[in-house]
Amino acid sequence: MNTKMISTLIKAKQVLVIEDNPADSRLIGLYLEEAGGHSLRTHYADTASEGLAILRSRRGEIECIVLDLSLPDSFGLDGFDAIRLEFSRIPIVICSGSEDERLASEALKAGAQDYLIKGKFDSHLLNRSILYAIERNDLLSKLNEQASIIRESEERYRLLFENNPLAVWVYDYETLEVIDANQEVERLYGYSWEEIQRLAISDVRLVSDAKKAMSEHVALKTGKNPPVNTVHKRRNGEIILVEVTSYRFKLRGREIVLAIVVDITKWKQAEESLRESLRDKEILLQEIHHRVKNNLQIMASLLNLQANYAKNKEVIRELKDTESRIYSMSLVHNELYNSKNLADVKLRSYIDKLLDNLWNVYGVGAEIDRQIDVGELSLEVDTAIPLGMILNEIATNSLKYAFPNRTFGKFFVAAVQNEKTIRMEIGDNGRGIPNLDEIEKKETLGLQLVRILSKQLKGTLSVTTDSNGTLFVVIFPTS
Repeated sequence: MNTKMISTLIKAKQVLVIEDNPADSRLIGLYLEEAGGHSLRTHYADTASEGLAILRSRRGEIECIVLDLSLPDSFGLDGFDAIRLEFSRIPIVICSGSEDERLASEALKAGAQDYLIKGKFDSHLLNRSILYAIERNDLLSKLNEQASIIRESEERYRLLFENNPLAVWVYDYETLEVIDANQEVERLYGYSWEEIQRLAISDVRLVSDAKKAMSEHVALKTGKNPPVNTVHKRRNGEIILVEVTSYRFKLRGREIVLAIVVDITKWKQAEESLRESLRDKEILLQEIHHRVKNNLQIMASLLNLQANYAKNKEVIRELKDTESRIYSMSLVHNELYNSKNLADVKLRSYIDKLLDNLWNVYGVGAEIDRQIDVGELSLEVDTAIPLGMILNEIATNSLKYAFPNRTFGKFFVAAVQNEKTIRMEIGDNGRGIPNLDEIEKKETLGLQLVRILSKQLKGTLSVTTDSNGTLFVVIFPTS
């Protein structure tokens, strides 16, 4: 059942939250508002006694209670027992900070519909618990009404029984022989009434865990009857997933079980379909990255081929520069294609491969040392591409001009992320950029690209240079 459906069903229902911690109370309220919208009426109380006062003043209006077990005027199950004593028909969902399994078991035995641990549920789980609690309570009320009608009039019982929209089995607790079944059983399971009369309930149940089945059967004897998910088999052999809620009662001195069956096969199939759809989209996105990478690499290869035929050294240089720019973009898609996370690029791996390519293009060896300190930073693709091109331009310029005659030197990249920004430093210890002011006025293509891409990142760029080297600092927002 999706969130939209839950939201629709839970509208206009009134819920009482009994919680003394303001932060927890606000969080529960936000969760309820998220699924139920403004039409969901929520009331709040700080103590068990205040909660009882609200229940008395709104008798018949409150349909579910969300209860904390640690309150100023009660502890453990004291508050729960006090509420159940006076308002036994209102379902209670426990919301506790305690992970005590014994306490949780006692609460469920005492009649709690669910036991949620603070910090381990979200709005979907909370609202599903509330919805199911209300629905189960409504169903129980209806069954009690039906039982009363059965005692008063067999004809009225038969009318309600046959027109129940859910499949209902009635069988002997000891022998498991089917005593009765409604028309929905015939429709859901495909048996005729004559065939149903010859069945035992074990003929439709597929039991993979005998101990579990026996435990559930024995639990009926003790009056414990929580809904269970299990597997049933239709007449044609088709398997269906069902939720079964069973009630044991005596009829003419005979132990009888009334089992109400909800076919949840389509719900489970819908869940699996959503998972499969997500997997398909991940594969499609991976294929897109693969094809973009291949197309960019083809463009880079064509430029390289053209450079091999060119005679003019300036043309060759420009073609090589453009090739490395395209490669820096294709590398982002290559990283995403080979990553389990199709949204983020691991910065260290990306920088290593980008610089490996430049060192190879310009025939640089170990004489120029690379120092990279970016930690475990990851970037979104929209950030990684322009940042990669900035790094490509600066590194290319450094390899061309910073180290005349290929003397020994150092090229470094460092990045630090704080709450709102990422600061990246790129530089070398070469001879520096002579006449930087004049170069900035001329706006060379490489420097233009660096400035344009910095603006694209909504960041700032600063350059400092002297005879001991050059440092570029780019600061841009994290998102």
